[in-house]
Amino acid sequence: MKIAVSQRLGHSLILGLTTVLTAAFPARSAERIQFFFGPFEPTIYVEDLAQLVEDGTISDRFRPVADRLGEEQLVNVRSLLSTTFEIDSVMISQFTYGPVGERLLQQAGQVVRTDNMLSGSRALRAALIFAAAEEDGLTILNIIQQFPLETIQIDFALLSQIIAENQSIFQLRDEVVAGVREISVEQATEQAIALPDTGAPHLSGPYSWQQETLTFQNPGRPEASLADLYLPDVASPPAGGIPLVVISHGIASDRATFSYLGTHLASHGYAVALVEHAETTAEKFGRFLQGLEGPPNPTELLHRPRDITAILDELAQLAETRSDLQQLNLQTVGVLGQSLGGYTVLAAAGAELDRENLRQECEITLERPSVNLSQLIQCQILQLPEDVSLAVQDQRVIAAVALNPVTSSLFGENGLAQMQQPVMVVGSTDDYFAPIVPEQIIPFTWFEHLESYLVIVESGTHFSFLGNSEGGTLPVPETLIGPEPELSRAQIQGLSLAFFNRFLLAQTEQEAYLSQTYMDTLDQVPFRFNIIQNFFE
Repeated sequence: MKIAVSQRLGHSLILGLTTVLTAAFPARSAERIQFFFGPFEPTIYVEDLAQLVEDGTISDRFRPVADRLGEEQLVNVRSLLSTTFEIDSVMISQFTYGPVGERLLQQAGQVVRTDNMLSGSRALRAALIFAAAEEDGLTILNIIQQFPLETIQIDFALLSQIIAENQSIFQLRDEVVAGVREISVEQATEQAIALPDTGAPHLSGPYSWQQETLTFQNPGRPEASLADLYLPDVASPPAGGIPLVVISHGIASDRATFSYLGTHLASHGYAVALVEHAETTAEKFGRFLQGLEGPPNPTELLHRPRDITAILDELAQLAETRSDLQQLNLQTVGVLGQSLGGYTVLAAAGAELDRENLRQECEITLERPSVNLSQLIQCQILQLPEDVSLAVQDQRVIAAVALNPVTSSLFGENGLAQMQQPVMVVGSTDDYFAPIVPEQIIPFTWFEHLESYLVIVESGTHFSFLGNSEGGTLPVPETLIGPEPELSRAQIQGLSLAFFNRFLLAQTEQEAYLSQTYMDTLDQVPFRFNIIQNFFE
């Protein structure tokens, strides 16, 4: 019954949108793409692009363009035009009518314009919705063909500027990654630390564990949330108690996403709480894309770190009557998160949200198209009233691991400088959602303490550290997911355990594993992990 209602709502939404869009735009489709550049308007015909995609034919009209592109780029263009995105019309309409999608369309409309050089945002929305309804699915060629005007005008000057910025970012990325790789080798040589004879941290530990699902109440949320708790079977806990790590998932994930890491830590004697952030779970996001829910509220950026406080409070309360929980050390806690979860754990660990930096950064970011898509989410917090407190730190959190975190505008230099807890930031070179240079590498230089580590994962993407979950993830092409995420787990498990051993249990010998020497003992294909410690100091 629930599925039938969902389908009816989806069909009704598409019918309504189709009626509105058909009334707004005449029944026509794009015939040509013109690149506006002063008095010159070079033209590419849509029919020629369709022939190229269908069988590789290069028409006489398209030949000059093809010759300029070269064979390799032409293959890439053909592949790009024909790549199918697994997104239906309901998903597209929900996203593009939401605040983030609306802003993205406004930015895209500055580049893609109508034939009278007005913003093409509304025409783009129509093209996206109609293309997603095509039998062949959503492709860039379908979007072009469904553009509801005969001519697509491209602001070539602005497009060139964006491309140049994009190229400079990737050039800077390659230079920095090369520099970090060199420094990681130098640090390993200078330190010359021998790896301990005991078992390496990426290997499973000796403990079994028990799993249970808890409910906890964040006072800011209307309903209780869930967390999976892994409790190790430890006969003789450490002097300070069983260490605890709280794990935070990203958007469109859930508490099961990092169960592989939770079980690994539990096998080494850690208690692990995998929290679920109610407004950004896979189920919630899926319902939003189906037209059954609204988009996440900007207050979610505050609720997330407060979920960590709430689960710690719940465990403390349960420990009053449960002897097994009385063994937990709830005063010196570690946290780990990915993507928006990376932001979450940094905020809980003491990085301060900076409203003034957000104003300055977002005024620039939202004014024109940006290659940093995460800014669209970060800037949402400005919708909160001025009198809303942004304080979210929990003093019980003493160490944080942030995978692919979004940081640049939310914290800025001043906000990250306030964080005094040990931190490990992990970034991926091929992350197009939270780009490594503006979101991890540059922010890493803003930490003002020595106990900070930067890990750069070559060939990694925004999805390279995710585990499997029933809820699924964002509907993105496989090319953006990258190599099989399972191939990164040994490194993530080893680095995370060594980091928490060092800073939660004060095992100084574990520093040997927070090094390139250790990383080079693991299979680095298809990824390469480069780790450095506070080399900016």
